[in-house]
Amino acid sequence: MHLKRIPMDTSRLRVGMYVGALDRPWTETPFVFQGFVIKDSFDIDQLQSYCSEVYVEIDRGKLTETEIRSIANDGGADERQPRRQTKSAELPNWLKRWLYRTRLGELLAARARNRTGAYVRSATVRMEAPHAKQAYKQCVNSYKRIFEEARRTGVVDIKVVIRSVKPVIESILRNPDAMAWTVFSGKRSNRHYSRAVATAVWAVMFGRHLGFDRAGLKNLAVGGLLLDIGYVSLPDEILNTMGAFYKDELLQVRKHVQAGMEVLRRSNIDEPAVLDMLKYHHERYDGSGYPHQLKGRDITPHGRIAGIVDCYDAMTTKSSYSPAQGAYAAARELNEMRDQQFHAEVVEQFLKTIGMFPTGSVVELNDGSAGLVLEQNPENSLHPKVVLLRTPSGELFDPPRTLKEDDWADSKVWIAKGHEHGAYGIDPMEHFA
Repeated sequence: MHLKRIPMDTSRLRVGMYVGALDRPWTETPFVFQGFVIKDSFDIDQLQSYCSEVYVEIDRGKLTETEIRSIANDGGADERQPRRQTKSAELPNWLKRWLYRTRLGELLAARARNRTGAYVRSATVRMEAPHAKQAYKQCVNSYKRIFEEARRTGVVDIKVVIRSVKPVIESILRNPDAMAWTVFSGKRSNRHYSRAVATAVWAVMFGRHLGFDRAGLKNLAVGGLLLDIGYVSLPDEILNTMGAFYKDELLQVRKHVQAGMEVLRRSNIDEPAVLDMLKYHHERYDGSGYPHQLKGRDITPHGRIAGIVDCYDAMTTKSSYSPAQGAYAAARELNEMRDQQFHAEVVEQFLKTIGMFPTGSVVELNDGSAGLVLEQNPENSLHPKVVLLRTPSGELFDPPRTLKEDDWADSKVWIAKGHEHGAYGIDPMEHFA
């Protein structure tokens, strides 16, 4: 849908307007999402502290086009949302803006974009790769034991779960690309065990990108790992099925959400973030999900995170009845789900987290040459660091050639498509480990 935008002086902003663009780069502001509905006066104060003018989308938000144009043209008062008057008991606007700029704004901006000390990449992909691989392997093996124990007893030991995910979190904090490469490069033959760990990985990576603190990342990891713990209630013939489910089997599978919540209840796990992830990870923004067909903001933020990471991992995982999509194809499909299955802001930020061409993926350039993505480019996801390994004619580059920023800048070279891991016989292990 083509969105119409009109310029709006920030002094005329109202609650309910949808801000689609600013008069400065989003990265210079504390706003995590590029495009959002103004919810309250705090949002207006922040916008006024950073911008003189913004662009309001008249096709979105809670105000009508007539209301928005009236306010933009003459500043007409909105009786339902009158201009706020400065009271003597309140801080003056100039002081609020100064505080936002010098203290709060910088803190939020740093937190949102991982510029805090804890979120600095302290290792290269090559350095971190063996640690990521070991953390991933240990977590898979630990989850196998957690799952089997839950099948026998109906409970999980939260202390064991936390110990299992801690090395994964630490690895992602040092370098998320190394863990992403590990997940994609691993041969995930057992869907339940490996998918549980992979989903935890994507959740923590997403949380890192959004600026969650360590306690928040721990909750995301625990929730991601236990998303499908309700599968313990399924009989072996369904759990180990080699094909698509029949209708009655599908109905049983969909009961795993309630079954998982029961496991958490019996295990005395009452962390709200974890509960929300399990409860809502199959709900969808347009109401097409289950078990409660919730819509929009009725799905909590942790539920939205859980939903998109679970969906992405399902897309990129091979099963007996569904081939794995390449990361680029999965990213494009998610992008098409904006404001349908998933909230547009969540899709946008998640795609920034993983990149259009994730680390370790094989890519083909417009001239037919092929290479491996070594590292993400946080400034432009379409221009990652790529080492070229095969020439357009299919021969090996000797030595391999690494694309530089200048190669992208002349617009003569671009990534034409992404491929599944292992395409062209390229083994990421040879270039990272």
